[in-house]
Amino acid sequence: MVSSLPASARTAAPAAARGRLERLEPFALPALALAVALGVGLRLWSTGPLWLDEAQTVEFARVPLADLHQALKTDGAPPLYYVLLHGWLDLLATLGVGDSPWAARSLSMGFSLAALPLAYLAGRRLGGSRRHGEIALLLFAVNPWSVRYAGEARMYSLVVLLVLCALLALERLRRRPGPWPAVALGAITAALLYTHYWAMFLLVTVGALLLYRAVRSREDRRGARLALTGMAAGGVTFLPWFPTVLYQSERTGAPWASRPDLGSIAILPAEWWGGFGPVGSTLALLVVPLSLLAVFARRRPGTSVITFVRPLGVTARLAAVAGGTLLVALGICLATGGAVVGRYTAVVVPLVLLLLAFGILTLPPAAGVGVLATFVSLGLLGSLTMATTPHTQAGRIAAALNENSKPGDLVVYCPDQLAPAVESELTAAGLEKLTLPAQANPAVVDWTDYEEQIAGLSPRVLADGIADYVEAGSNVTVWYVAGVGYRTHSRVCISLRDRLVAELGIPTLVHDRTGRGYEKASLERFRR
Repeated sequence: MVSSLPASARTAAPAAARGRLERLEPFALPALALAVALGVGLRLWSTGPLWLDEAQTVEFARVPLADLHQALKTDGAPPLYYVLLHGWLDLLATLGVGDSPWAARSLSMGFSLAALPLAYLAGRRLGGSRRHGEIALLLFAVNPWSVRYAGEARMYSLVVLLVLCALLALERLRRRPGPWPAVALGAITAALLYTHYWAMFLLVTVGALLLYRAVRSREDRRGARLALTGMAAGGVTFLPWFPTVLYQSERTGAPWASRPDLGSIAILPAEWWGGFGPVGSTLALLVVPLSLLAVFARRRPGTSVITFVRPLGVTARLAAVAGGTLLVALGICLATGGAVVGRYTAVVVPLVLLLLAFGILTLPPAAGVGVLATFVSLGLLGSLTMATTPHTQAGRIAAALNENSKPGDLVVYCPDQLAPAVESELTAAGLEKLTLPAQANPAVVDWTDYEEQIAGLSPRVLADGIADYVEAGSNVTVWYVAGVGYRTHSRVCISLRDRLVAELGIPTLVHDRTGRGYEKASLERFRR
């Protein structure tokens, strides 16, 4: 530890470090502005077609609002983001902006951009200094997870924005208890619940912490009670939707996901910072040590001396809520068959980024600057990858079908989960569509009793039916769109392809899954 050095060394070393840092001070503000500007630009860079979840979200957002509840019973999500996107798409249509993936994603981009000043405000108010706010802003701006989900037509950027609003409301209640912050917290609670179901795990954890403070802490008692009252009021507004939650939990679930375990939690730091390549793996190594430093250590002002302290104060609360939320989520998902995946952790990502800001400021100044520079440089590199990597290869599949197919051809999607993204880009007319399992609308996956739907599939019967269709037609081509890595269809699609080869002959490969894109697919052409 630094504190074990001789006194003369302890005073000389900070002085030398301060001298070096003072020479860099004039460049600090321009560097901050440049990094934030790059983060903003990367949030607006999103290109390429919509992937499965996005395409399905846009389809639901386009249905009449009176029909949205019934539509979402097949999907497993609450309605708020879809309602907002419905209004946003209507507004863009009125303005003549056009119907494009970027337009559909622009709502999420707006939420992500709005979160940046709130991140600064949260860091400054929780940390008590402008420096805390600046570092929090930097980390949010360059965070690859935030950049990725700013460019997706999904609700995760809205969740981050609402969590930051809730943090600020709770901090106001702690410092200056009053009815209006409690009312605001109630409205935010309701919005969170109606945006993503993982909000329930966050609110349970926060509620437990507030209950403890209301009972044990005299100075925080009034603010904690007002916060609990506001959250309870917000929770009451969710009761009309709760029967739908139970239906979705029983009938839709997450059939595509593997069973969660502690490993699902352990890999999250890499997912938050760019994935499992060199960038994400490097930055992930810093997440836990910096978080522990933020909770259990303090640096004496004006020195490089770090001392260990009891886990009290704002960092302890942030860590307790973030860790508690993840553990509650893991337990519930183990019990119900739910999924633990990186995008669902939108409810804790803001808390973790704020913890990292506190951890960096706990380090000696020179070390803190070095660690922050690492996060900024590698974070921007990871964010560039996130912004420029296509969400799906559906555009290439659709382009090939648009150019080469003809009316009467049959497009077979195995699994059906590939269909929404391709259908959003498909313009060829007169094609017959077959999804596995069969969907009334190929542009939407009905997750209701999904595993039972797949269990009823017979590759032999399907192949025979496809062969009969080809035999009855005139010069019919079968286009086989297939994907790998889909747990639900690991055997069905391979077996069906083998039977089609036996019935129709060796196919011609049109697209082979190589190249960039998260959602990979191949396209083969069967023709007798």
